[in-house]
Amino acid sequence: MLSVIPEITVHYHHATIEAKEQPYEFAEFIFRKSSHLFMYAVLAVSAYWALFHLRWRFIAKMLLVEIYVILIATADEWNQTRSVQRTSALQDIVLDSVGGLLGLVAIKFCLFIFPKIRRSRTLRRGEVKWQRK
Repeated sequence: MLSVIPEITVHYHHATIEAKEQPYEFAEFIFRKSSHLFMYAVLAVSAYWALFHLRWRFIAKMLLVEIYVILIATADEWNQTRSVQRTSALQDIVLDSVGGLLGLVAIKFCLFIFPKIRRSRTLRRGEVKWQRK
């Protein structure tokens, strides 16, 4: 494992993690922060999907979703300040916001690749039309 890990030092909330000297702590740190990115990306995609039927521009929905993600991340960090076993850091709010942005980029990419989703009026109204073969 030591041959794969780069020589990186991470300073995070009163702690220093040196990848070569603490490979397991470094891998655990990367896993935890990656899961934050993923979960907040999923939150942003879910929030955008909830607003999909609105006839707003994409940028307006994106801004509203990102504000929502930032509020949830801030509430989560505030909740962690009240727990003895958890640490609260402003860096986590920034990381969670980046995760939300990544989710919105994924949505925009999917809407670009699959334009039928974007143009479908039935999806915007939430209707499902069954077709007989």
